[in-house]
Amino acid sequence: MKRRLIEATLGLILGAALFYWVLRDFDWRSLNRLSPPMLIAAAIAMSAAHFLRAWRWYLVLRHKGSALSLASAWHAVILGYALNLVLPRAGELARCTLLTRWHGVPFPTGLGSVVAERIVDILILLTLTGGLVLLRGMDWLEILGLTAYLPYLIGLGIIGGLVAWGLWRFWLAKKGLTLLRQAIEGFTAILETKPQSWIWASSLLIWVGYWAAIVGVMLAAPLNFSLLFILTSAWVMLVGSGLAMALPVPGGLGTFHAIGLALLSVSGWIPEPARLIVVAAHALQTLLVLVLAVPSLFFMLHYQRYRPVSPINRLSSK
Repeated sequence: MKRRLIEATLGLILGAALFYWVLRDFDWRSLNRLSPPMLIAAAIAMSAAHFLRAWRWYLVLRHKGSALSLASAWHAVILGYALNLVLPRAGELARCTLLTRWHGVPFPTGLGSVVAERIVDILILLTLTGGLVLLRGMDWLEILGLTAYLPYLIGLGIIGGLVAWGLWRFWLAKKGLTLLRQAIEGFTAILETKPQSWIWASSLLIWVGYWAAIVGVMLAAPLNFSLLFILTSAWVMLVGSGLAMALPVPGGLGTFHAIGLALLSVSGWIPEPARLIVVAAHALQTLLVLVLAVPSLFFMLHYQRYRPVSPINRLSSK
């Protein structure tokens, strides 16, 4: 816990510095020009994405033989998101712990499923990134200064994949490292959960929900852009937000704003509208989690803790 607090503190300092650097002369009154109905629509789209994540997790854990309710999965996910606003990545551990206390779901089972979820998310994010490169073309890579490094990046990706496979095949599997085995078992559970169409459809729709939320924020702003430009810009920002939220910074503070502003800038946005969008999108995401966490917190405080039935009580009940 001490190490995690140190990491969170350093991440908060870095995030605050980036936040100040990006928004040091931002006109905060421009937020008043946002359309409330479109912001509500964006919040609904993001809430739907959160629900689909909880539903997918529920399906996988039920397949693993764990007894839990969809409501419990939802509240655990939301409380995990809320904790991530303070301690990055601690939310994943917290939601597994909550289901262990509420329903006796084995912690390794929950953790393996969460790690597997992240693997699926990374695969989808890589697919979105590849699609973004195809959409924008090589000119976009040149703007980012990545064209010269593209062969090396592809080569490193291939080598990295081969090394990871070799480590697992010839060493890690034999050593039986717990976390990695849990991840493999969790990913296998995702592949075995029926119906598979629901699992992969929900996985894709989670990101569609996030994308729709960003589109909603952009449509809420007084912009004179075409709908196609907004849709593609939201796609660009979706990829950037995924990268930003993966960094060990509480709630993506600063990193979300810096990466989002940079990507919108190279996409043709001028600074002020771009900063308005990144501020509004991050604020919506953060405030929505806090609002949704209130009923989930009451659920946690009042829910009956899991108490396994002893063999004596089980016999007496018969």
